[in-house]
Amino acid sequence: DTKNNNRHTMFADNENNHDERFLPPPANNNNDDNKKYNIPPTLNISWFMATTLCIWFLFIHAPFVLIAQQKIDPLLYIHLFGAYSIYLTCVHNTLLTPSTKFGCGEKGTTARPFHIWIGRVGLILGVIGFITGFILTWFVLEPLNDLGFSIGISFGGIMQMILQYNGYRAIKHFQNIKAQIEASDYNNQEELFALQEEQDQHLSHHILCMINLFVFACGVPALIRVMAPIKGGLGWLPIFIGVFYVIAHYMSKPLVQKIKTKRDRERGVVVVTEESELRS
Repeated sequence: DTKNNNRHTMFADNENNHDERFLPPPANNNNDDNKKYNIPPTLNISWFMATTLCIWFLFIHAPFVLIAQQKIDPLLYIHLFGAYSIYLTCVHNTLLTPSTKFGCGEKGTTARPFHIWIGRVGLILGVIGFITGFILTWFVLEPLNDLGFSIGISFGGIMQMILQYNGYRAIKHFQNIKAQIEASDYNNQEELFALQEEQDQHLSHHILCMINLFVFACGVPALIRVMAPIKGGLGWLPIFIGVFYVIAHYMSKPLVQKIKTKRDRERGVVVVTEESELRS
């Protein structure tokens, strides 16, 4: 009996005093996530295509055109400063959204302040670029020398102003509803859900406006330059517009889906993604 008791005591001690070297590491679901470098979902082929057109237009095509000119109107420099600013702002802000984090995991530094302040400055300079461009096109230069170009470039500028205004208006509505929710200014859960749905719609509309500002409005001047040397260039216009539509769609898709997924998770809805479907 004494031997048996000693044996049971020994086994009990062994069970309670395992060598920690042989124990599995404690479960930590966040370990792997914290070690992974944050890659924004906006870093995709659509963003690369739109950005490639921007880089070509601003830093390859435009400088050679300016160098070839014997005389440059001073107003053109102001226009170029505004045009370059809004185009590069679009490159930056469509890649680095407020939820983007630099670094690894949840401890990364958020891109929110950069997105907000670069966006604000870019929108102001974009208005300056449009006004000076419109004056140059119709009052300083000879618009009738290339009427198609004058109309096309003005159409792009007007589209830019519409998208800038609608995008800014949408984000202000989003911020107002967010403040209302944070102040608990609602009566029941149904009203809260309705406010959240409206908030998400305004945010999605802001995203679509800014991406179309990048791809279509800022892309129109570059597109006109691409089509200029092509024989029957205007005939290719519907094809190029179709390509731009596809680029804008696939650039906005991950962002809009991210908004929906985040809201569903907050409400405890089971989220089914393409990756989870493939795993199942």
